[in-house]
Amino acid sequence: MKKNKKKKRLRKFVVFLLFIALLAGILYLVSKVPIKNIYVSGNNILTDQEVIDTSNIANYPSFLLTTRHSIKKKLKNNDYIKDVSVSKWLFKVTINIKEYEPLFILSSNNKILLENNKEIENNKNITLPIFNDTDEINENFIKGYIKITKSVKEKISEIIYNPTEFDKDRYLLYMNDGNKVYITVTKIEYLNKYDKIVTKFEGKKGTLYLDSGNYFEINK
Repeated sequence: MKKNKKKKRLRKFVVFLLFIALLAGILYLVSKVPIKNIYVSGNNILTDQEVIDTSNIANYPSFLLTTRHSIKKKLKNNDYIKDVSVSKWLFKVTINIKEYEPLFILSSNNKILLENNKEIENNKNITLPIFNDTDEINENFIKGYIKITKSVKEKISEIIYNPTEFDKDRYLLYMNDGNKVYITVTKIEYLNKYDKIVTKFEGKKGTLYLDSGNYFEINK
């Protein structure tokens, strides 16, 4: 009886070892299966390939051993990336990017100023207004500028700090349609009305004073 019990225990132990070995084998094989597809979305400045290269998954490594945390950690080191989410499913990796908005090219050093007030190297082919930064840029100006619509931002070619004795936060904007605009920090959101205002002047060029009086002076 004792021998039979020992044999049964031995058989169970052998079956258990075989099960563990089988499970280990399956896990090993699965760990060797690479990422099959990579999808990138939300990026406007960075290319899909730049995102993939920064993630260090360009060579399609093991799907199982490549963690979402490792991908996010690598991507968050990129100056342009504000936030990132990563999902994994059926050997597919999906990366959704949220970028910092580039605002200006600084005339003093030719660097790009991002919305988080960080200066980075100008190594992208991005059309941005030139900011003549002879002084430190007012943070409130940046906060207000971020709220301007994309269509208006695309019309601005140059920004010059232009204070008066009455308003130390006054700026002059050169528009690529031939107009000029004076604006103050407290009224910067008035720029969102720019398109509507200039259409009233039927193509005439001039200077729009949004800093005081809100009037348009046509060029003579």
